[in-house]
Amino acid sequence: MISVSEATETLAAALGGGEAARLAAEALVEAEALGLPRFGFDMLDEWQPGLVVPKAGSTTAMEWRDCAQNFSPLGVAAATLDLKQAARAFGIAAVFLRGVKGFGRLAPFARYLADEGLLAIAGAEGPPFVAPYGGNRSVIGTNPIALGFGRGEGRLVVDTATSTATMADVKNARMKGKPLKDGVAIDADGRPTTVAADVAALLPRGGQIGSLVGLIVEVLAGVASEGRGDPNGRGVFFIAIDAGRIGDPESLLGELRRDWTDAGGYWPRGGDVSPDTELDDGVIERLETQLARMAASTQGEDK
Repeated sequence: MISVSEATETLAAALGGGEAARLAAEALVEAEALGLPRFGFDMLDEWQPGLVVPKAGSTTAMEWRDCAQNFSPLGVAAATLDLKQAARAFGIAAVFLRGVKGFGRLAPFARYLADEGLLAIAGAEGPPFVAPYGGNRSVIGTNPIALGFGRGEGRLVVDTATSTATMADVKNARMKGKPLKDGVAIDADGRPTTVAADVAALLPRGGQIGSLVGLIVEVLAGVASEGRGDPNGRGVFFIAIDAGRIGDPESLLGELRRDWTDAGGYWPRGGDVSPDTELDDGVIERLETQLARMAASTQGEDK
């Protein structure tokens, strides 16, 4: 058994070392610890030695980046690090990415920015799997949105898809021959269906509200980033605000947390896990397999 922190250090070294590699590794290992392998080490399938290693260092208030030649978790991590510096310099900053392939979850990157004293908002668009509210065909992706704010126990990290499910859920249901829940999807004729093989589009989470939030993400991550329809990958946006310029945000956030939890609400923290958490043998085996493949690929490239 090895811990989350040990696995993170090992993977960060394999990704080239440095702060961006560590942040990317933290995100992938955390997903594995949460039982979400498709957002974890499955992302390493897209790593190859010829990909460009992104260099951090830009501090412009607004920036557009094409990540098509990056290993996406590293590209997103490098953009997050630069955004931190830019937000501190200008008070508010934004970065718009295109060509992003699989990079995992938004929560770890939003949490990192929150821990650095920033209020972070992020979102990602993707292939059109989701129909608009009242619609009959897919137009936008599952379009997750995330927010990170605060530090320590009172920190708030929200990370949620704007769809009722993912296409991975549909694929799993199809493979297992299980029905979907009611209200999850529609067929090619726009009719509700629970048969995974008949799914033509997913439905938005929460009806019209979820549909409109998904549309907001599509505008910011798809249109503003120029990522919509990009064959090289999806669009992603991050916006960060220097919370130190707000006044007393920690106190106000603490009051909100007390009101929320006293009323019976759940205060989300984005699924963060302790660095001391031990990973099970299956996760370790998956990591070792990926590391061996990466090492072999690198050696082959050097010949």
